Amino acid sequence: MQNPDPKPKAPSMEYLNGVRAKFHLPPQPEAVHKIVDLVKGKERSSMDEIVGIIKSDAAVSQRLIKMAYPKAASREGATVLMATSRLGINNVIVVMVGQLLIQAVLETFETMASMTLEKEEAPSMSMGDHYLLVATVKFSGKTNGIVSLAFSPHLTLLLCARLMDGTMDDKYPPEVTHDVVGEIVNIITGNLQSRLCDAGFPSEMGLPEVKYVPTLPKDTVRGGSSDQFFFRHSIYSLAAHLSVDPKSS
Repeated sequence: MQNPDPKPKAPSMEYLNGVRAKFHLPPQPEAVHKIVDLVKGKERSSMDEIVGIIKSDAAVSQRLIKMAYPKAASREGATVLMATSRLGINNVIVVMVGQLLIQAVLETFETMASMTLEKEEAPSMSMGDHYLLVATVKFSGKTNGIVSLAFSPHLTLLLCARLMDGTMDDKYPPEVTHDVVGEIVNIITGNLQSRLCDAGFPSEMGLPEVKYVPTLPKDTVRGGSSDQFFFRHSIYSLAAHLSVDPKSS
Protein backbone atom coordinates (compact mmCIF):
# COMPACT_ATOMS: atom_id res chain seq x y z
CA MET A 1 0.00 0.00 0.00
CA GLN A 2 1.35 3.39 -0.90
CA ASN A 3 1.82 5.97 1.83
CA PRO A 4 1.23 9.42 0.32
CA ASP A 5 3.29 12.22 1.84
CA PRO A 6 1.23 13.98 4.52
CA LYS A 7 0.85 17.74 4.56
CA PRO A 8 1.06 18.63 8.26
CA LYS A 9 0.11 21.98 9.70
CA ALA A 10 1.84 23.40 12.74
CA PRO A 11 -0.71 24.26 15.45
CA SER A 12 -0.25 27.47 17.43
CA MET A 13 -1.46 27.87 21.01
CA GLU A 14 -3.70 30.71 19.81
CA TYR A 15 -5.32 28.33 17.32
CA LEU A 16 -5.71 25.53 19.85
CA ASN A 17 -7.17 27.86 22.47
CA GLY A 18 -9.61 29.10 19.83
CA VAL A 19 -10.66 25.52 19.08
CA ARG A 20 -11.20 24.79 22.76
CA ALA A 21 -13.37 27.90 23.08
CA LYS A 22 -15.31 27.21 19.87
CA PHE A 23 -16.19 23.66 20.83
CA HIS A 24 -16.59 24.42 24.55
CA LEU A 25 -13.99 21.89 25.63
CA PRO A 26 -14.10 21.76 29.43
CA PRO A 27 -11.25 23.04 31.60
CA GLN A 28 -8.75 20.89 33.38
CA PRO A 29 -10.29 18.72 36.12
CA GLU A 30 -9.73 20.13 39.60
CA ALA A 31 -8.21 16.86 40.83
CA VAL A 32 -5.42 17.12 38.24
CA HIS A 33 -4.61 20.68 39.28
CA LYS A 34 -4.42 19.63 42.93
CA ILE A 35 -2.26 16.57 42.34
CA VAL A 36 0.19 18.60 40.23
CA ASP A 37 0.49 21.18 42.99
CA LEU A 38 1.40 18.40 45.39
CA VAL A 39 3.83 16.79 42.95
CA LYS A 40 5.70 20.10 42.54
CA GLY A 41 6.42 20.04 46.24
CA LYS A 42 6.34 16.29 46.71
CA GLU A 43 9.11 16.32 49.31
CA ARG A 44 6.69 18.14 51.58
CA SER A 45 3.51 16.39 50.47
CA SER A 46 2.11 13.65 52.65
CA MET A 47 0.98 10.38 51.14
CA ASP A 48 -2.42 10.94 52.76
CA GLU A 49 -2.85 14.19 50.80
CA ILE A 50 -1.94 12.55 47.50
CA VAL A 51 -4.17 9.53 48.11
CA GLY A 52 -7.06 11.80 49.11
CA ILE A 53 -6.91 13.62 45.78
CA ILE A 54 -6.62 10.42 43.73
CA LYS A 55 -9.62 8.89 45.51
CA SER A 56 -11.75 11.85 44.40
CA ASP A 57 -11.52 10.56 40.82
CA ALA A 58 -12.91 7.02 40.50
CA ALA A 59 -11.46 6.41 37.02
CA VAL A 60 -7.94 7.37 38.13
CA SER A 61 -8.26 5.25 41.26
CA GLN A 62 -9.27 2.18 39.24
CA ARG A 63 -6.47 2.61 36.70
CA LEU A 64 -3.89 3.07 39.44
CA ILE A 65 -4.97 -0.09 41.28
CA LYS A 66 -5.00 -2.10 38.03
CA MET A 67 -1.50 -0.86 37.19
CA ALA A 68 -0.20 -1.80 40.62
CA TYR A 69 -1.96 -5.18 40.66
CA PRO A 70 -2.33 -6.50 37.09
CA LYS A 71 -3.88 -9.80 38.17
CA ALA A 72 -7.54 -9.52 39.16
CA ALA A 73 -7.11 -11.90 42.08
CA SER A 74 -4.41 -9.74 43.62
CA ARG A 75 -6.61 -6.63 43.47
CA GLU A 76 -9.04 -7.99 46.05
CA GLY A 77 -8.79 -5.73 49.06
CA ALA A 78 -6.27 -3.41 47.40
CA THR A 79 -6.56 0.27 48.26
CA VAL A 80 -5.42 3.48 46.57
CA LEU A 81 -2.87 3.94 49.35
CA MET A 82 -1.42 0.49 48.70
CA ALA A 83 -1.28 1.10 44.94
CA THR A 84 0.29 4.55 45.26
CA SER A 85 2.91 3.30 47.70
CA ARG A 86 3.73 0.40 45.41
CA LEU A 87 4.01 2.42 42.19
CA GLY A 88 5.51 5.71 43.36
CA ILE A 89 4.60 9.29 42.50
CA ASN A 90 5.99 9.22 38.93
CA ASN A 91 3.53 6.51 37.95
CA VAL A 92 0.74 8.50 39.58
CA ILE A 93 1.60 11.32 37.16
CA VAL A 94 1.49 8.86 34.24
CA VAL A 95 -1.98 7.70 35.24
CA MET A 96 -3.22 11.27 35.60
CA VAL A 97 -1.92 12.26 32.16
CA GLY A 98 -3.46 9.12 30.66
CA GLN A 99 -6.83 10.09 32.13
CA LEU A 100 -6.47 13.56 30.59
CA LEU A 101 -5.83 11.97 27.20
CA ILE A 102 -8.92 9.75 27.51
CA GLN A 103 -11.03 12.79 28.31
CA ALA A 104 -9.53 14.77 25.43
CA VAL A 105 -10.34 11.96 22.96
CA LEU A 106 -13.94 11.61 24.16
CA GLU A 107 -14.56 15.37 24.19
CA THR A 108 -13.01 16.04 20.78
CA PHE A 109 -14.97 13.33 18.96
CA GLU A 110 -18.20 14.43 20.65
CA THR A 111 -17.81 18.14 19.92
CA MET A 112 -16.22 18.01 16.47
CA ALA A 113 -17.87 14.98 14.87
CA SER A 114 -20.93 14.39 17.09
CA MET A 115 -19.59 10.91 17.80
CA THR A 116 -19.96 9.35 21.24
CA LEU A 117 -17.08 6.97 21.86
CA GLU A 118 -17.15 4.12 24.35
CA LYS A 119 -13.92 3.17 26.04
CA GLU A 120 -12.94 -0.51 25.80
CA GLU A 121 -10.44 -2.52 27.80
CA ALA A 122 -9.04 -4.45 24.81
CA PRO A 123 -8.66 -3.70 21.10
CA SER A 124 -11.60 -4.66 18.96
CA MET A 125 -10.37 -3.32 15.63
CA SER A 126 -9.75 -6.08 13.15
CA MET A 127 -6.33 -5.96 11.54
CA GLY A 128 -7.13 -8.23 8.60
CA ASP A 129 -5.68 -7.03 5.32
CA HIS A 130 -6.24 -3.37 6.20
CA TYR A 131 -3.55 -0.94 7.27
CA LEU A 132 -4.35 1.55 10.02
CA LEU A 133 -4.03 5.26 9.41
CA VAL A 134 -1.95 6.59 12.32
CA ALA A 135 -1.50 10.24 13.25
CA THR A 136 1.27 11.07 15.74
CA VAL A 137 2.25 14.27 17.54
CA LYS A 138 5.18 14.77 19.91
CA PHE A 139 5.41 17.43 22.61
CA SER A 140 8.45 18.45 24.61
CA GLY A 141 9.24 20.76 27.50
CA LYS A 142 8.78 20.22 31.22
CA THR A 143 6.79 17.16 30.17
CA ASN A 144 7.86 15.13 27.12
CA GLY A 145 5.49 12.81 25.34
CA ILE A 146 4.04 11.22 22.23
CA VAL A 147 0.38 10.86 21.33
CA SER A 148 -0.62 8.51 18.49
CA LEU A 149 -4.13 7.79 17.23
CA ALA A 150 -4.75 4.71 15.08
CA PHE A 151 -7.90 4.93 12.94
CA SER A 152 -9.57 1.91 11.45
CA PRO A 153 -10.31 2.36 7.71
CA HIS A 154 -14.06 2.75 8.19
CA LEU A 155 -13.61 5.26 11.03
CA THR A 156 -11.40 7.36 8.75
CA LEU A 157 -14.15 7.39 6.12
CA LEU A 158 -16.79 8.30 8.70
CA LEU A 159 -14.73 11.20 10.02
CA CYS A 160 -14.14 12.53 6.51
CA ALA A 161 -17.86 12.32 5.81
CA ARG A 162 -18.77 14.11 9.05
CA LEU A 163 -16.16 16.86 8.78
CA MET A 164 -16.38 17.37 4.99
CA ASP A 165 -20.20 17.26 4.83
CA GLY A 166 -20.04 14.26 2.53
CA THR A 167 -20.91 10.57 2.70
CA MET A 168 -18.93 7.41 3.26
CA ASP A 169 -19.44 6.53 -0.40
CA ASP A 170 -17.49 9.58 -1.54
CA LYS A 171 -13.94 9.10 -2.80
CA TYR A 172 -11.69 11.16 -0.56
CA PRO A 173 -8.17 11.77 -1.89
CA PRO A 174 -5.27 10.79 0.38
CA GLU A 175 -4.41 14.41 1.20
CA VAL A 176 -7.93 14.93 2.57
CA THR A 177 -7.88 11.86 4.83
CA HIS A 178 -4.40 12.81 6.05
CA ASP A 179 -5.51 16.35 6.82
CA VAL A 180 -8.62 15.15 8.67
CA VAL A 181 -6.83 12.70 10.99
CA GLY A 182 -3.92 15.14 11.39
CA GLU A 183 -6.34 17.83 12.53
CA ILE A 184 -8.00 15.45 14.99
CA VAL A 185 -4.70 14.47 16.62
CA ASN A 186 -3.66 18.16 16.66
CA ILE A 187 -6.75 19.11 18.63
CA ILE A 188 -6.61 16.15 21.01
CA THR A 189 -2.92 16.62 21.76
CA GLY A 190 -3.40 20.38 21.98
CA ASN A 191 -6.20 19.84 24.49
CA LEU A 192 -3.93 17.59 26.55
CA GLN A 193 -0.97 19.95 26.22
CA SER A 194 -3.06 22.98 27.17
CA ARG A 195 -4.19 21.28 30.37
CA LEU A 196 -0.61 20.34 31.24
CA CYS A 197 0.45 23.95 30.60
CA ASP A 198 -2.36 25.14 32.89
CA ALA A 199 -0.90 22.85 35.55
CA GLY A 200 2.52 24.46 35.22
CA PHE A 201 4.10 21.97 32.78
CA PRO A 202 4.56 24.02 29.57
CA SER A 203 5.61 22.24 26.39
CA GLU A 204 5.70 22.73 22.63
CA MET A 205 3.96 20.55 20.07
CA GLY A 206 5.60 19.28 16.92
CA LEU A 207 4.01 18.72 13.53
CA PRO A 208 1.65 15.78 13.08
CA GLU A 209 3.00 12.78 11.22
CA VAL A 210 0.39 10.74 9.36
CA LYS A 211 1.08 7.35 7.79
CA TYR A 212 -0.32 3.89 7.16
CA VAL A 213 0.99 1.15 9.44
CA PRO A 214 0.21 -2.58 9.75
CA THR A 215 0.19 -2.68 13.57
CA LEU A 216 -0.83 -0.50 16.49
CA PRO A 217 1.76 2.20 17.35
CA LYS A 218 4.05 1.72 20.33
CA ASP A 219 6.64 4.51 19.99
CA THR A 220 7.94 5.81 23.33
CA VAL A 221 9.96 8.76 24.56
CA ARG A 222 13.21 7.94 26.27
CA GLY A 223 12.53 6.81 29.83
CA GLY A 224 8.81 7.16 29.25
CA SER A 225 5.73 5.09 29.85
CA SER A 226 3.73 3.14 27.28
CA ASP A 227 -0.06 3.05 27.55
CA GLN A 228 -2.74 2.10 25.05
CA PHE A 229 -6.42 3.03 25.18
CA PHE A 230 -9.18 1.65 22.97
CA PHE A 231 -12.45 3.21 21.88
CA ARG A 232 -15.45 2.26 19.78
CA HIS A 233 -18.30 4.11 18.09
CA SER A 234 -20.79 1.55 16.82
CA ILE A 235 -18.67 -0.67 14.54
CA TYR A 236 -15.87 1.90 14.21
CA SER A 237 -12.67 1.51 16.23
CA LEU A 238 -9.95 3.83 17.48
CA ALA A 239 -6.78 3.16 19.44
CA ALA A 240 -4.71 5.78 21.26
CA HIS A 241 -1.13 5.34 22.39
CA LEU A 242 0.51 7.59 24.97
CA SER A 243 4.11 7.74 26.08
CA VAL A 244 5.07 10.34 28.68
CA ASP A 245 8.25 10.88 30.68
CA PRO A 246 7.18 11.63 34.26
CA LYS A 247 10.74 12.46 35.32
CA SER A 248 10.87 15.42 32.91
CA SER A 249 8.23 17.18 35.01
